This record gives sequence, structure tokens and C-alpha cells, in this order.
Amino acid sequence: MLRTLMGAVLIVAAVAGCASTNAPATASGPPANAGGKWSGWAGVGAVSAPVSLQLTQDGANVTGNIDVGGAPDLSGPVSGTVQGNLLSLSLSNGRSFTPMTVKPDQISGVIGAGPVSLRRAN
Repeated sequence: MLRTLMGAVLIVAAVAGCASTNAPATASGPPANAGGKWSGWAGVGAVSAPVSLQLTQDGANVTGNIDVGGAPDLSGPVSGTVQGNLLSLSLSNGRSFTPMTVKPDQISGVIGAGPVSLRRAN
């Protein structure tokens, strides 16, 4: 049941992402600042989980840790790159996330738990 519900969440997230009116993400230009602490939520409604992300950035390379509440397979050490405002992350277990969009105080995209929206934490 949960697997079916998570699949439905991912489909909704993909459709919502295609219908977005925000400026398009771009892999050109200098890397956006993704370093720091981020927190927010992944999923939709009752099928959502808290997410925390901490990244250290060196040029276009990032390393850190992600914690998706209730999803140990989506949590742990991460590494990746920032190209323009696109953030690509991979877990040490081999799972990777679709490129997410980095704005000055927000990271958004889709991870295994569905759509994710993170805000820069103080």
C-alpha cells in the first residue's frame, strides 16, 4: 500500500514539476551557493517526511549528509555537484536524486519520497 502511495506521489510530483511557471533551471553559469544547513519536507500531505540537508561546497563540488525522516535508504552521506543552479546529489549507497534547483534560500526538486522543498536554516 505504501509503495503504491509513494508511486502516486512521484507521478503527481513529476506532473507538477512539468507545469511549473518558475524560471527554468539552468546548468550554465557559476555554481549556485548550496553550502550550509537546509531543512524542509518531502512528499505530499499525509505522506510527507521532514528532511534536513547539510552541505559543504568547494567550487562546484558538494559533500554532506541528508536525513529523510522514516527513509533510511534516502538518508546518509551525500556527494555531488552544482552546475549553474542545478544540484545533483548521490548517496554513498548508490542512490541518486534528480537534479534539484538551488535558489539563494531554497532548494526544490524531487527525491525518492516525492517533491522536496528546503529552506536555508539559520
